[in-house]
Amino acid sequence: MPHATHILRTMEHSCAKMRDRLKELSFRPEDEKTLNIIIGPTAAAELLGRTTAALAKAEAQGRLPQPRTFPQNGRRYYTVEDLNTIRDLMKIPVGKAKGEKAVVLAVQNFKGGVGKSTITKHLADYLGLHGYRVLVIDMDPQASTTTMFGIKPETLIDEKNILGNFLSPRMNVDDFRSCIRRTCWPRTDIVPSDLSLQDAEWDLTGSFREDGTAVISAFQALKRGVDQVTEDYDVVLIDPPPALGFLGLNSVAASNALIIPVPPKQLDYLSTIHFFNTIADNLELFESVGINAEYGFIKTVCSMFQPNRPGEADMWTIMKATHAGNMISQPILQSEEIKNALATFQSVYEANKGSGSSQTYQRCRQNLDAVFGEIEQHIKDQWPSHSISAIDPVIGEAA
Repeated sequence: MPHATHILRTMEHSCAKMRDRLKELSFRPEDEKTLNIIIGPTAAAELLGRTTAALAKAEAQGRLPQPRTFPQNGRRYYTVEDLNTIRDLMKIPVGKAKGEKAVVLAVQNFKGGVGKSTITKHLADYLGLHGYRVLVIDMDPQASTTTMFGIKPETLIDEKNILGNFLSPRMNVDDFRSCIRRTCWPRTDIVPSDLSLQDAEWDLTGSFREDGTAVISAFQALKRGVDQVTEDYDVVLIDPPPALGFLGLNSVAASNALIIPVPPKQLDYLSTIHFFNTIADNLELFESVGINAEYGFIKTVCSMFQPNRPGEADMWTIMKATHAGNMISQPILQSEEIKNALATFQSVYEANKGSGSSQTYQRCRQNLDAVFGEIEQHIKDQWPSHSISAIDPVIGEAA
């Protein structure tokens, strides 16, 4: 074995052992990730669009099950599953109407390190808390989003029904639903990533050696799968790889909305200019060969913003002035709460009170809620029935 290969294999083996140890520590005592979110009455009422008095009245009248209570003090609390049960019993509508299609939202930038997977995971959890049916598609062979949902990508490589095999033109996997896995979130599923996506990239690239029909088909491999499930979910979130190869272009072709994370740094700002141009070129290419890739909205979001860091406040001002009004109105702040949650394969939403002070955690949550709440509104605006989620709390109290 060549010396360089030996070094790389040795490092890979050592790191893989530590990876397994870290996951074992994070997911104990169960072998799979569980959801342990505790929601107090006030927060539950806000998430449901009702008042605490309306919930308490419905519980007292037996129209809702009695809430869970802490044995030490008798205080009420709810789980995510409890909130979904209440939504069903009180007929609180969430998401699209029957017959409408899911919003297929790609969190895309071909530059790495911009917070793409972090945003995908946190947006999925935000939507899950609010009762939406969400499908996450991890198109990045690095599988960060897959890992954060508690799925070990290394265990999938020998399975037949995986995303790489579905996308590959040489594999015989046609049922996209067979690639979907459940997560610990009640209404969130995932199509996980694994190393087979690297093989799929090569297989799709091989279509260039064939005729134009094969190339067009290769660009739409993911779209064919997504089209099978757009009535099953409210939102499909795609986490593409940090490149515009065939996997990245499949994400572009399959989506109908786009969020572009951009850190407030000059190099990221400049590279995103190239990204805008490249995406536009590829959309024109798709149109020229009959591939329809229309977007209901395209929004940039300033990620990992540190207002006290030299130059970042100026870049934030420049971004707001030059992104043609297509920018989320406030940035995602850099926070130790996000960093610490990710270190244990969680989102801030899963971490409950967080690792620092309660004030720091609440500031982080409020910032994320504001950013994702704005994205949520853009999502709802894509459905003709988007107003069905605008429930009057007064009506809810009387219900």
